[in-house]
Amino acid sequence: MIKKKGLMPLAAITAVLFLAVIIRPNSEVTTKGGLGTPMVPDLKTNAEAIDGITIRQGGVPISLQRDGGQWKCASAADYPVDLDRIRQLLVQLDQLERWEAKTQDPARHAAVDLDISVEDGRAIEIKLFSDSDLVSHVVLGKRQWSPKSTFARLVTEDQTYKCKGHVEVELNAVGWLDTTFCTLDRSGITQMTFGPMELARSNDSLEGGEPTWQLSAKNLDSVSDKALQLAQADLPGWPARLTLEDVRPRDQHQWSSDTVVMTFIAQEGQLTVSIDLSEGEGSGAWCGLDFEPATGQNIQAEWSRWPRWLYRLPDYRVTPIRQIQDALRSSADLPDEGSTS
Repeated sequence: MIKKKGLMPLAAITAVLFLAVIIRPNSEVTTKGGLGTPMVPDLKTNAEAIDGITIRQGGVPISLQRDGGQWKCASAADYPVDLDRIRQLLVQLDQLERWEAKTQDPARHAAVDLDISVEDGRAIEIKLFSDSDLVSHVVLGKRQWSPKSTFARLVTEDQTYKCKGHVEVELNAVGWLDTTFCTLDRSGITQMTFGPMELARSNDSLEGGEPTWQLSAKNLDSVSDKALQLAQADLPGWPARLTLEDVRPRDQHQWSSDTVVMTFIAQEGQLTVSIDLSEGEGSGAWCGLDFEPATGQNIQAEWSRWPRWLYRLPDYRVTPIRQIQDALRSSADLPDEGSTS
């Protein structure tokens, strides 16, 4: 028997034909003009006045607000937003150009992901505000790549368009934040403490080269070799570049008894880090920072933020801290030499 190859299943053919009918250009709208114009009218001239943005795909919307010259994310405890991400969104919306007029039948909006009446739909709504007044409300739907194009419509209209370009929309509130919230100069760290353990950078490594870390005299008999090795390997670079996975106001967290406190004395100042390890392994942990700048240091914006928020650390940053803590506990549980118990 000779097998027939390359035959498309009937269901697939039906789906392709159905989509072709739905997105077929509407001749009446095309002849009226309006193509080649921005999908979001007058955005370029009004961009400076935009002070509020909400983004929603099915569920709870993300709310971004401008307060003076600073954008904040109301959906992430009013944490500051990365301004470049706001600029990118507005520029890409402004560059979204109407190429072809498509269906104007609301019943066909879902086929190109432009139906906002369903809670779990894929349509992305973007609202732009100025002085609390809604100035634009656009819906973005299905995207295509050859060439780059996006189906879109205004909420006030049933007419849909195939538009030139893509708009990269972050649907996670944390994605709008500058997630790198703590960066210390690793080479400037001279002393560290981890609970009862204190380490200092040796004098011969202060002039450059690979630093070596030694236990203070008061710790020589109380810290196991394993705890020391883990601390020497992981602690010096630990706060060099911390990134968050979530953020919350500090006054909304009840610290547990399983909280580790670390301090880092660096050229910028003294950083105190509190990490709540009460949650299970593999889940990350909440982290609080307090900072005392060194004399003569220029105050950085992030330093003033640290006392206001808690930061959710990813698990790979918390794992070394759990391991050091476990090693310290194990050494503390060992009986003293010569004990008769």
